[in-house]
Amino acid sequence: MRQKTKLSDNSNKKKRRRKAIIKSTFLVLFLLGINTFAWFTYISRADVSLNGSVISWDVNFMDENGAVKEIDVAITDMKPGMIPFEKKIEIINRSDVEAAIDYEVKSVKFLGNTLYEGETTENIINSFENDYPFVLSLSPENAQIGIDVGTNFNITLNWTYEENKYYKLNSLYTYDNGVYYYTLTDGIYEIDDTVTEENFQQKLATGLYLEKDDADSFFGFACGNYEKSTNLPCLEMQLELKVSQVN
Repeated sequence: MRQKTKLSDNSNKKKRRRKAIIKSTFLVLFLLGINTFAWFTYISRADVSLNGSVISWDVNFMDENGAVKEIDVAITDMKPGMIPFEKKIEIINRSDVEAAIDYEVKSVKFLGNTLYEGETTENIINSFENDYPFVLSLSPENAQIGIDVGTNFNITLNWTYEENKYYKLNSLYTYDNGVYYYTLTDGIYEIDDTVTEENFQQKLATGLYLEKDDADSFFGFACGNYEKSTNLPCLEMQLELKVSQVN
């Protein structure tokens, strides 16, 4: 009986020793894994902190509603002598490099008509500055902004009275038998009294002009009537401001 007890004790000791060895091996492998992971993590962080070529690029577009990039412009109550419309977009360069400002007109809707599809921004702005009795202007105060410097992108519309000008008619005009239509020959505007409702579109294609007072009346009435009947702005425009790094 004593011999059996001794053999049993030896067997238990071997089992306990085997379990202890397995636990120790497991613990060593676990600690080795943690140290290896920590070493790789340290190398990764050190690489980031020592990388001097990383440049911070942080530009904020601000209007009264916060940070913006695409700008929606809606102008209502358009009429001769209106209070000038003005909208400012503040651009703040919080980057590590200087920035250049550019913009693009993405879409224009006037009196419910989509205009200038496929046209360049330059042509669109040129048209709004010269082809209507009002003047719409888009301009950044500075073409470039330095580090930690801000500037404004300005959108304005002015519609003044009493200017001695003539405006070439476009597809938005409709016939009015109460005005004089003009043609332009060698820099001289001459009344064309042959214009009728029947041939208006044909004459329009060859070039007709109105005095500013009559152009004022046409677009002032058209805008007021459009807004009243639709509850929509007379002029809607979508812009995209672009700010790029200066190398």
